[in-house]
Amino acid sequence: MNIKKETALKLTKTVILIIIITITLGSCRKSNDVIINQGPSEGFTITNHQVSDISSVMDQIMNTEDIPDVYDYHDFYFDIVQNAPGDLFYLIAHDKVLYTSKDDYGNDIQLTGLFIYPFRLSGRKVVAPIISLNHGLELLKKYAPSKWESAEWHPKEWGNFAEVLIADIMAISYGWVIVMPDYQGMGDDLSENHPCCIREKLAVATADMVQTGINTIKDNRHEYVNWDGNVFLYGYSEGGFVTMSATRELEKRKVNLSGTVCMGGPYDLSGTMIDVMLSDEPFPAPYFLPLMLVGYNTIYNSIYNYDIMLKEEYRTNIPKYTNGFYSTEVVDSIMPQSRILKEVFTASFIDSLKDHNSQVFNTLYSNNSYTWQPKTPMLLWHCKNDDCVPIGNFVTAKGYFESTNATNIEYVEYPPFPNWEGTVHVSVAPVAFKEGADWIHNQLKK
Repeated sequence: MNIKKETALKLTKTVILIIIITITLGSCRKSNDVIINQGPSEGFTITNHQVSDISSVMDQIMNTEDIPDVYDYHDFYFDIVQNAPGDLFYLIAHDKVLYTSKDDYGNDIQLTGLFIYPFRLSGRKVVAPIISLNHGLELLKKYAPSKWESAEWHPKEWGNFAEVLIADIMAISYGWVIVMPDYQGMGDDLSENHPCCIREKLAVATADMVQTGINTIKDNRHEYVNWDGNVFLYGYSEGGFVTMSATRELEKRKVNLSGTVCMGGPYDLSGTMIDVMLSDEPFPAPYFLPLMLVGYNTIYNSIYNYDIMLKEEYRTNIPKYTNGFYSTEVVDSIMPQSRILKEVFTASFIDSLKDHNSQVFNTLYSNNSYTWQPKTPMLLWHCKNDDCVPIGNFVTAKGYFESTNATNIEYVEYPPFPNWEGTVHVSVAPVAFKEGADWIHNQLKK
């Protein structure tokens, strides 16, 4: 960060701290000082309530790495605050919530998520849109958004909650209400596997949380916030896939959406992502494949059976260590040292992936997230040199949408970006989130 930005941050923090002391707000990092109305029976069940303020959010920023000459989360914070409206620096609450959704077999299940909202000590309600911020690929259940309250305050740990930090910045600067679903097999859903890149499962879990969030704050039912009628979906990486899938699901449910922001997602499973799986080149984040295979084995066991898919040396360790309790380092270590993904597959399974008439291929095709005509205004955003989720996902989705004569979609191919976080895909994420937030902000001003 340059000296001007650093000075601005320090000055802002000083001013806000004075304001906080003046209004005798006690502790705002993690507390239970504010008693809230949990809303109607069809709303969220709140299991943990925390309060934060601008000082807390700035402390989170200072616990993330500041990289000179590249766009990082420090820059994201500075730009969002600079662009915020005059009514700045809300207090925000973090509620860990339960809501009803469906399990692998279609039965009711209580899933967890994080509900973030701004509030005023004066008691005057904040009138706000709902933003569903859908998180990206994550192996560990303990790093789902609802686990935010257990995070330790150091850079390595906060890196696993970057999207919660983004949500905090948008809530405290813009006054938006944020819902963040953990998804199946994440958070407190300890008994299920995460249905990675399975369109309907992720769409239903997310759509159910969005609708429960609407029920919680509509019609003045909430003590501190009231819904303004706008709903946006917003996500990067697997979160982009989830966002596109949940948009489709919510449109099917006749829920009016104000906009949807799909960034860097693996929308084209049966094309671009098969090419990734069968590439002769090393893949920078091998753990992606075990997570996806375990999810598909869970839902489509007869088609994605381990004995059919995997060479013998991988049949035990991939399901054993890809259960939500082992780190990316552990899961990467059980993959081929070459990092060439296809080396885990049997020859017959590789043939099935290539065969457009096979059940293996058609199951992936049925989970492509782009195969419908969106009615909702959409931003489709992708970095040209993404090294984990190739630009082909964007190109294929764009081609399909254009073939349906969809005119409500804005396409952004972002220029090649430097790799400063291990992969381009991770490095460019702050830029994606900033451009997505700007797009939502501009839609709300129309």
